[in-house]
Amino acid sequence: MILFVLDDLPSEISEHLRSFTKQRPDWTQERILRSALSLFLLQNGVDDKAVSEVYLQSMFPESNKQGGAL
Repeated sequence: MILFVLDDLPSEISEHLRSFTKQRPDWTQERILRSALSLFLLQNGVDDKAVSEVYLQSMFPESNKQGGAL
C-alpha cells in the first residue's frame, strides 16, 4: 500500500489540498488519491472497467449509496 502524505508533496500542492479538504470534508486524502490515480491511468491508455468504476465511485459516491447506476 502506498501512503499518501501531504508533507511529501511540494508546498504549493499540499497547501491547496489542505484548503480543499477543509472546505469539502467529504473529500478525504484517500478519495483524492483514488480519483487522481484512476483518472491518470484512464487518460494514459488503461482500458479497464474496474479502474473506470473506481474513478466514478470516487467522483460520485452518493450515486453508489443509493444503488443508482450512472
